[in-house]
Amino acid sequence: MSDATLVTSDLIGLYDVVFTDGGFTVRFSADGTLTPAKSGFAVSATDEQWYVPADVPFADFAAAVERLHTIYPTANAVGGWVDGQRLYLDPVEIIDDRARAEYVGRLRKQIAIYDLSASEEIRL
Repeated sequence: MSDATLVTSDLIGLYDVVFTDGGFTVRFSADGTLTPAKSGFAVSATDEQWYVPADVPFADFAAAVERLHTIYPTANAVGGWVDGQRLYLDPVEIIDDRARAEYVGRLRKQIAIYDLSASEEIRL
């Protein structure tokens, strides 16, 4: 994790993508930019469920992503998706090795991890 403030244009892009594509997973870069995560396995950094109302104004969405970036130092990425009236935000650690990702997921009492390459959930 970095102390860099996240780049506003990247946050605007995420805000749009969550509603047009249904969700996102992006990696945090040291310079504050966000890049799409296309490979590896996303494992939640917490068992706490984070969400905001689906119709959240952009400023509140950006503040929520910034907050997660700050309070979860092991998270090297963040994921977001809309389900019903909630926009879920999940600080995640992207792990390249599936066996390690499954192990970490079980340690964190996760129900599933997400395979970014195959775009599919892996139930634990």
